[in-house]
Amino acid sequence: MIITKVDVIPFVIPLLRPTKWAAGYMDKVDWLVLRIEAEDGTYGVTEAIPRPMIYGETQASIYFAIKQFLAPLLIGEDSFALERIWKKMGSLASNPGAKNAIVIALHDLNGKLLGLPVHRMLGGPVRDEVDLVWMVGQKPEQEMIDELLTKVAEGFFAFKIKGGTDPVGDVRLLKQFRELVPDHVRLYIDANMQYDKEVAYKVLKQLEGVLDCIEEPMQAGDDAGRLALARSVSVPLLGDESVFTVADVRRQLDLGALKRIGLKMPRSGFSLSRKIVHLAEANNVKLQILTQSETTLGTAACLQLAAAFEQISLPNEMLFYLDVADSLCTRGLEVNKGRMKVLKTPGVGMDVDWNKVEQYRTRIVD
Repeated sequence: MIITKVDVIPFVIPLLRPTKWAAGYMDKVDWLVLRIEAEDGTYGVTEAIPRPMIYGETQASIYFAIKQFLAPLLIGEDSFALERIWKKMGSLASNPGAKNAIVIALHDLNGKLLGLPVHRMLGGPVRDEVDLVWMVGQKPEQEMIDELLTKVAEGFFAFKIKGGTDPVGDVRLLKQFRELVPDHVRLYIDANMQYDKEVAYKVLKQLEGVLDCIEEPMQAGDDAGRLALARSVSVPLLGDESVFTVADVRRQLDLGALKRIGLKMPRSGFSLSRKIVHLAEANNVKLQILTQSETTLGTAACLQLAAAFEQISLPNEMLFYLDVADSLCTRGLEVNKGRMKVLKTPGVGMDVDWNKVEQYRTRIVD
């Protein structure tokens, strides 16, 4: 179907509770709604997520990248010509959040045109429910313990603890967590690359038998250090900042240090994620979807990807939307005992309440 219109709308919604981690702090989501319309009036929609500290994109930069550079490349194109569109977008360097939002919106559009959910278009589903991770952010220790125990009682069985700034405290807290929860509960920590080589080794040696895995204990560029660490401890390493691109994933798989790889939709969307999935499958490495602070709209796209591939078999981080004060969507997501039900309506399974979009719309100053 021929693409006739591209709209991008910035919005701001506050968080119900601020999120703090080793490298930053958030009290709102200031994302963008992207809508791509075909000649028959059908449209695909998603959110574009700027993360300046990670990808170098801001709300304003994504807005202008799409309006000035990428949207003109889409008008008149076949919405199903995804490889050709991706090649055309290569005329603008970087900008992964902008480009992958376009890919996600096109999948939503094409799914609606075909009457299929995106997971069917990707070859799924392989599961009807997706296992979830509950993330425990940095806060006073007793609050973290209380939150963990509350969520275990609700049926959650996988937890990510944000750490990195206090290695001694990380060890103490994780050991305490392990004693408090049943054996089947998975615990892992995101150190946000804050440990050096020596500290990473000391922390992980003390947490062998406690942790299910650790996410990025040291700087992403330290391949030699990562490999040495992986060879000296039994705790599996999970890649995030070290696996931004398909080429990064291939290099890390060749290195052999990572036992798990994280996917994030703003940097790999559906098309690049599929390539990463196949690389991981060929190397017998499991995958999980990591949060990029999605609202309900962005979470729906993550859910479609998680449902489509067997290799995305680890619990996924898809609950950040619960901390967002409002939703732009006309329906919610169904979570029960640590699992999310897969949406089976066409596209990503969500549509937008455009009155809500207007309510939270903000202005980009030229």
